Amino acid sequence: MHNFSIDIKKTDRKKTVSFQVERGLVKVLVPKNLDKVKLDKIIKSKSKWIKNKLSKVDEILPYRKKDYVSGEDFMYLGKHYKLKVIKGKKYNVKLSDKYLILNIKPHTKDDKIKRLLKNWYFENADKYLKEITEELSQKYSLEFKSVKVRNYKSRWGSCSSIGSIFYNWKIIMAPKKIIKYVVLHELVHTKIHNHSPRFWSYLKSIYDDINYPKNWLINNKNLLEI
Repeated sequence: MHNFSIDIKKTDRKKTVSFQVERGLVKVLVPKNLDKVKLDKIIKSKSKWIKNKLSKVDEILPYRKKDYVSGEDFMYLGKHYKLKVIKGKKYNVKLSDKYLILNIKPHTKDDKIKRLLKNWYFENADKYLKEITEELSQKYSLEFKSVKVRNYKSRWGSCSSIGSIFYNWKIIMAPKKIIKYVVLHELVHTKIHNHSPRFWSYLKSIYDDINYPKNWLINNKNLLEI
């Protein structure tokens, strides 16, 4: 298993495998007919180069205020989408293969647009995080009471003494491997309610490399903004 998040895209326009490391993410373009065993070997052979590239992201990326115009970059589950603003008679937000499509009425102000986008992210975060928490709870026999999404400023999640788990809605923008770490972190808290050596040892036993997601969240937290 690789201890970094990879976005693999199959294409018939490439004869060879190409790698790109950008903003803490590893993007790989591969031929459609390349089998998984060969791909894993190629990725393993490039592992040292990838880690070296990732390690150079050693400072927090600056937050760039959004203008909510077509062409701006937005993240969802670790993938980058271009905002496409369409003016019409209704409000709506939906995701396509490459675009985050925002339908708005004419003369809509930025604060209204931000609210629309936040609500869309919030709803999707609520659905996805409940599903993955249930899935990982069953896999690792870690019982929880409930899951809710909140608007935290400086934390990604929390767990109450009775097993109620709360997540920061912004984590839905991160790669799935990072989200998995946050979910498992909170699930382990249902068993161990502190950050003692026992807690970290338990978490390491079910998540291969806890340092990678911890560093990723520090270095890339400003990407998880709208």
